[in-house]
Amino acid sequence: LFVLFATGLGVASSHVFNQLIDSDIDAVMTRTRKRPLAAKRISRRGAAVFGTVLGLASFGLMLWRVNLLTALLVVAGWVFYVPIYSLWLKRTSPWCTLIGGVSGAMPTLIGWAAVTGRLDLVPLLLFTFMVIWQCPHFFALSLFRGEEYKRAGIPMVVVVSGPLATLRQMLVYTLLMIAPTLALYAAGAAGTGYLATAAVGGGLYLAGVIAANLQGVERAAFWGKRLFFSSYPYMAAIFISVVVDRL
Repeated sequence: LFVLFATGLGVASSHVFNQLIDSDIDAVMTRTRKRPLAAKRISRRGAAVFGTVLGLASFGLMLWRVNLLTALLVVAGWVFYVPIYSLWLKRTSPWCTLIGGVSGAMPTLIGWAAVTGRLDLVPLLLFTFMVIWQCPHFFALSLFRGEEYKRAGIPMVVVVSGPLATLRQMLVYTLLMIAPTLALYAAGAAGTGYLATAAVGGGLYLAGVIAANLQGVERAAFWGKRLFFSSYPYMAAIFISVVVDRL
């Protein structure tokens, strides 16, 4: 309970500061223009105070009720999301998606460290999966929201190199994403039930990415929307199946 609550506070803090940094570009994107700071419903000072209180509460709660390692991992996730991703890479480099994925994957390490007090191969494999997962996930989003990213000046691959390059990179990242899910079985951390789920789920997602590549730019937006929303149940299936397998 404390781990989930403290992690939630840390995530909330990072999102408050992300919206402080991105309020100008959020205001010109349809997907984000109704966010509180972009819509000017709350003050920047109030948001900064709120985000700071959330962050300090997250760190303090982890330190008090869990352990030092989890508290430091929460801080690491915050640092990757706020100064590294939001303040620096998001406006300067197409690598922002991959590097920013580190913060999104941090809960896999936090949960393991909370129970064991250390980090091992298993959480690192799940962490790697989550980091890479965010590339095909957000690249798919950019295929049908490309004009918004272009208008906001965000150097996503679709803006810098076009939809065809985005599709090609999605294929590479999907193969890299599937690898750690299969390695989890090879490492002896999960059984055949999990393996079947990982293989089928990964195979179906890969088939969609291949189909998108074969159909090309004309159908990129169509496949982008389908792959974006299907990436959620695929990710959920990986984590649920590994828990069920262990139980």
